Amino acid sequence: DPYHDKLIQIALRETDRLSELVGNFLLFARPQAGKIEKINLQASVLEVLELFEKNSECASRINITRDLAPGIWIEIDPVHLHQVLWNILINAAEAIENEGEIDIRLYKSKNNTATLEIEDNGCGIPEATLKMIFDPFFTNKAGGTGLGLSIVHSLLETYGYLLNVESVVDKGTVFILRLNRTVPP
Repeated sequence: DPYHDKLIQIALRETDRLSELVGNFLLFARPQAGKIEKINLQASVLEVLELFEKNSECASRINITRDLAPGIWIEIDPVHLHQVLWNILINAAEAIENEGEIDIRLYKSKNNTATLEIEDNGCGIPEATLKMIFDPFFTNKAGGTGLGLSIVHSLLETYGYLLNVESVVDKGTVFILRLNRTVPP
């Protein structure tokens, strides 16, 4: 009967949500070192953006501009990189009510590092909140777990990479990743 089917649907949906939560929690608790590969950062970012632009959180309401320097290679597990980029992009999209922009810039920086900046023109983050956004379980979102950015932070720390955030309320937020460059394979 339809009522029974509906219950099963809800149960399956909740099971998915729980398994995602548990997965996230384990990842936060102890990010696996993973299979470290040499990654072409420009190609990887473009790959994630292609998926992201099809995501309902983004589709047709967010304009993405890219300024990505070629020939920048880093060492990281591609799954981790994907997760880091995805979490930051989803956060940027959720900060934008209605329509907006996300600008992504990748360039070589000094001391053999690369800088990746992901900037949105969303609601911004108040200063008091900014100190807490990497704390596990801190969230301002209804239904949020507060694990997304803490996972991003702990994953990047595993590789010795740095993550900074600058934000102005009602102007937007920029996530700045500082990554160590490596020689191309």
